[in-house]
Amino acid sequence: MTIARAVLGSKWLRIGGTIAGVAFLVHNVDMGSAGASLMHADWRWVSLALALTAVACLASVFEWGVLLRSSAGIGTGHPAATAAEQRRHHHLFSWTRLSSSYLQSLFFAQLLPAGVGGDAMRTVEMGKVVGHGKILASLAGSRMAGTLGMACWGLAAAVLLRGWIGVGSLVGACVFAGLMVLAWMAALAADRIVGRRVFERSTRAFVRTLVSFAQTFSGYRRHPHAIVQCIIVGAAGWGVNILALDIFARAIGVDISWTVFAVAIPVTLVATLTPFSVNGLGIREGVLVGMLAHAGVSAAQSAAIAVLVDVQMLPFGILGAMLWMRHRRRDAAASVGEVARAEAHAIHEVVTAA
Repeated sequence: MTIARAVLGSKWLRIGGTIAGVAFLVHNVDMGSAGASLMHADWRWVSLALALTAVACLASVFEWGVLLRSSAGIGTGHPAATAAEQRRHHHLFSWTRLSSSYLQSLFFAQLLPAGVGGDAMRTVEMGKVVGHGKILASLAGSRMAGTLGMACWGLAAAVLLRGWIGVGSLVGACVFAGLMVLAWMAALAADRIVGRRVFERSTRAFVRTLVSFAQTFSGYRRHPHAIVQCIIVGAAGWGVNILALDIFARAIGVDISWTVFAVAIPVTLVATLTPFSVNGLGIREGVLVGMLAHAGVSAAQSAAIAVLVDVQMLPFGILGAMLWMRHRRRDAAASVGEVARAEAHAIHEVVTAA
């Protein structure tokens, strides 16, 4: 068992799996034709698809922000807080700041082989102020809202495509949607489900985070409107994303129903969880190409669509990288300013003492 875990956790296995997946895809697809499809893509459709992707990103920001801002003591002026602390919280949880943080997280999640690096970045950045448990709870709620929306769209598409995907896939879509509903129910009742034994067996730091996580979700129960808004926007955002993918396909001359994407994309996302590939690279593209080919799309055009799906978030990740570098430079300038002021104060005290 120990050897198996070591092998599955090896970076060389993931690198080798990624190379093998990409090589298999290149060997079985006419990459020249796929490249030609991308080169001759209609930029007007591409622009519209990117605009819709931007709307989907804004929906993701709202999913996260509405939970974060509704949490008890987050983003609101506490009676005991000073005016400076209130201004700091207002700045930290403004929609502009949350949008900037989300775009920066895309840089880590989309452009770097970091997996959940984007969520980790947001947790570290804001957890210092309000606690990591509260940030983790808001991120988990946002993820669950988006995943529930994806499950609902997938279930609707599975019903419409039941003759194509079969009864087994339809049952799987129903189970997936049901599990997401149960996940929401369990999260909202986490403070009642988690018992003392879990706390006694855990480290102190983990206990504090877990208690904060559970208490934050219990706070969401007092704001049902925020939960409803989060779930509705999550479903709407995923629908907009599916429409964006459909328009990307139209940009290269492929007319395919949105239902195919609604069923195929969740399956490809499962590939990102495989332990023998870097973020599922090479495997998720192969799965998508296979499913699109089964739907009647040529292998070359399917590969072109897979590439478009991979680079869909690239412009927003680049924007996030620019915001992150700007943020780092600003923090560095502030640190230099603080050092200069401290040195000036020290010199003044020396001169006065002399």
